[in-house]
Parts: sequence; structure tokens; C-alpha cells
Amino acid sequence: MRLTVLFDAIHCRTSGDFLIRDVAGTSGRLDVLCRVLVATFRSVPELCPSIRFLSVLGGPPNPPLLLQVREVLAGMVPESGLACALLLKDLLARAQTQNPAQVEVWPHFSVTRKGFAESLEDIVGEQGQLFYLVEGGEPLAKTEINPSVPLVFVLGDHQGVPPEHETLLMQQNAWKIGVGEKSLLGSQIITLLLLELARRTGID
Repeated sequence: MRLTVLFDAIHCRTSGDFLIRDVAGTSGRLDVLCRVLVATFRSVPELCPSIRFLSVLGGPPNPPLLLQVREVLAGMVPESGLACALLLKDLLARAQTQNPAQVEVWPHFSVTRKGFAESLEDIVGEQGQLFYLVEGGEPLAKTEINPSVPLVFVLGDHQGVPPEHETLLMQQNAWKIGVGEKSLLGSQIITLLLLELARRTGID
């Protein structure tokens, strides 16, 4: 199974000039991104080698930036949101000062100059199933998922995916799915999604 999580971090700052003592208040809610990232690689460690995490940062001062985390094993991603924020602070600071086509800080962590539309187009070109995780979508338990093709799951930050990006998803025939009747945090959504995928593929 090949799995991509695309997190639309439209408000996250694209520099490392935020305060670690106040990540939520000074980074455009990079704390939400960090929790989703940790959940992606810590919820079901057995799935880690199959997962690619992408996040498009759209906040000031120099958007957009595409964060990519891939080919990691269990334990290679920080356990806490704070540790993740420290790593990303370093990565974004390097991207701001060096401004190359691509910057890496840890093995498997990199950023490139790429926006949401271009990133989505690249993913769709892989000819897999595209799912949009949203409140009110078809229940995940009733959704047909084909693990033999690339699976892509897109979700937004604490304010959701902006209308212009949602339009792009609908143009690509994204399948709207939800993981529960109540409003959940992004990290909770990813955890429930991965647990369901693990159940379907026979991972205990």
C-alpha cells in the first residue's frame, strides 16, 4: 500500500521566526501541522514505510512552501508536537536564508517551492484514489478503498480547506469522506484513518 497524506496548512508561516514558547500564537498554527505529522507516523508504526506526508504552507513571509516527509521508519519522527516544531523551525529558517530549490535538515525531511495546485496535480498524476477528509463526508467505514493503488487523503487545518482549494479537489473528483459525526482535531482524524486502514490490511 502506498499512502499520501496532504495537509493544507494555508495559514502556517514560511519562515522559522516563530516563538517556540508560543508556537500556536506566532506561527500561523504550525502546532496543528506538527500534531498531524506526529499522528501520521506514530499512530500505526507498521505503516510508516508506506506513508508520504506532504503539507503546503501558505502563510507569510514567502509562500508557498511544500514540506515533504517520506521513507521514514517508526521512531524517526519526533514523538511530540514541540519537538516537531523545533525541527521545522530549523528547516524553515534554512529555507528562508538559503532560498534554494530544495532544503533538507534531517534525513527524509525537505521543503521545496511548490503550491497546493501544483502539488495536487503531481499527486493526481500517480493515478490513485483521491479522498477529501471533511465533516459530513461519506462514513469511512462505508467507503471502498483499494489498497493496490496509491491512496491520497487531503485535509485542512483548524479552519478547513479554503474554498479555492476545495474547488480544485472537486475538479479532480475527490471522494468526500468523514471519520465520525463529531468535529475532530486533524490529528484525531489521521489516527482514526490509519487505524481503519491497518484493520483493512490485516495489521494488528
